[in-house]
Amino acid sequence: MTKFEIRDPRFSEVISKDAELTVVADGFGFTEGPIWHPTEHWLAFSDIQESHQYRWSEKDGVSILRTPSNQANGNFFDREGRIVSCEHASSQMVRHEHDGKLVRVLASHYDGKELNSPNDVVVDSLNRVWFTDPSFGRIRENLGIIRDQDLNFQGVYRLDPDGELVLVTSALTQPNGLCFSPDEQTLFVNDSFGPTIHAFTVNADGNLSGGDVWTTVSGEGEGVPDGMKTDMHGRIFCNGPGGVHVFSPEADCLGVILIPEKSTNFCFGGPDQTTLFITASTSVYRIETKTTGLPMFRKA
Repeated sequence: MTKFEIRDPRFSEVISKDAELTVVADGFGFTEGPIWHPTEHWLAFSDIQESHQYRWSEKDGVSILRTPSNQANGNFFDREGRIVSCEHASSQMVRHEHDGKLVRVLASHYDGKELNSPNDVVVDSLNRVWFTDPSFGRIRENLGIIRDQDLNFQGVYRLDPDGELVLVTSALTQPNGLCFSPDEQTLFVNDSFGPTIHAFTVNADGNLSGGDVWTTVSGEGEGVPDGMKTDMHGRIFCNGPGGVHVFSPEADCLGVILIPEKSTNFCFGGPDQTTLFITASTSVYRIETKTTGLPMFRKA
């Protein structure tokens, strides 16, 4: 079975042609939102369809982190190492407090109207929480609850440490994955209905400018732009048709890590942040890379 679609010789700088894709865990409904704890060395991920969140480690295997999870999707860590989760069924973004024994709602409404279905999330070095809010959790029964939408747009938001929720753009049709450049001067957001990745300049006041199409995500197989991460060299990794697409900082597609199931998201992890953990439909996979991902959080 072909493991890679190589589009540029520079792909060899990212991953070895001998790298093996292996299964970490399987038997799930629809996996999403993997995050790696960089000091405690465990992986957390969501099963949207079954409304569970799981934790996995090499030592202990898979265990339940939270159930029911309100069909949680994307996850991230804040600056204190607490998990922040996007929930499709509740239209909320929440934070796990006290080792997950308490879940605190961080955002549920904008301008007095219920959010659509918060999808993916990233936290910057200033502890500002950025998240996308497409409609997927309202229009797909296996990913949420079928219901009407209160807002007449699909937005991207910034939640400031003081609790203010700011709409930073409503220009995309279905904003999904998002990530920062290593210097946090650029916020990349993909549009599943594009299928495109857009680059926004992050201004000093936290507002965005620009937003032009940075690249189009194209190829054979199932999948749309979804989860997205950056490595230490500014390469952008993005789920798309067939698997995980790897782009140079100049937006050249170097190649695709092919996944046997429809892939949804991924994160860098392992002791050296060189292992790619990939959620794909019923399973979680991993593959070793030759590059290093940005840690999911650094404590203030």
